[in-house]
Amino acid sequence: MMQYYRLMLVVLMLCGYGQPLLAEASADRFREGSQYQRIDPPMPLTDHKDKVEVVEMFFYACPHCYELEPKIQRWLKDKLYVDFHRMPAIIGPSWADQARAFYIIEALGESDQMHEALFKAIHEDGKQIYNEYSVVEFFASQGVDRQKALDLYLSPEIAARVNEARIKTVKYGLRGVPAVIVNGKFKTAPYFVRNQEEMLDVLDSLVEKERGQSGIEVK
Repeated sequence: MMQYYRLMLVVLMLCGYGQPLLAEASADRFREGSQYQRIDPPMPLTDHKDKVEVVEMFFYACPHCYELEPKIQRWLKDKLYVDFHRMPAIIGPSWADQARAFYIIEALGESDQMHEALFKAIHEDGKQIYNEYSVVEFFASQGVDRQKALDLYLSPEIAARVNEARIKTVKYGLRGVPAVIVNGKFKTAPYFVRNQEEMLDVLDSLVEKERGQSGIEVK
């Protein structure tokens, strides 16, 4: 009889009816205060009601963030119900220039391609990008006019975005990167778990938790 019930459970899971059971099992695996923590008060970035917000906090010079990048892209492929954002963490003074570079990339409308290029410049080409000159030179190497890059670097709009990232980093209570924030309510990171793969499992669990509470469906 037990063998029959096990077989039925497998069939239900394969048919999709087992999703609530899987979500419940996942919720049992991961505990608040252990594999993830609550952010109080919550700080969502957007007002999307039909998606779960996921924010990746990162630092370009962090090798673990570079390692995570292709993994997070694979994770996102079937997540139509996720509103994904990147935000540069600013834990130390030297992190601010790379945060400026990120927001310059956004201002140029070149997010994905140039974002990857900056990671590669640091981790594959050994570039040191920690000041105004090196940031402007990076953009010049990507075909951006130096004066335009410098104007963006010095712009009050970029400065405001960087300041916002600095404040968010503090309010999220981050002690390292990479980290991910779900709906401004929860955070998880590899230092809460064993590795990046388990962090993505926790992320899945938190996203499903928020989908269940909000009644979000895939469109």
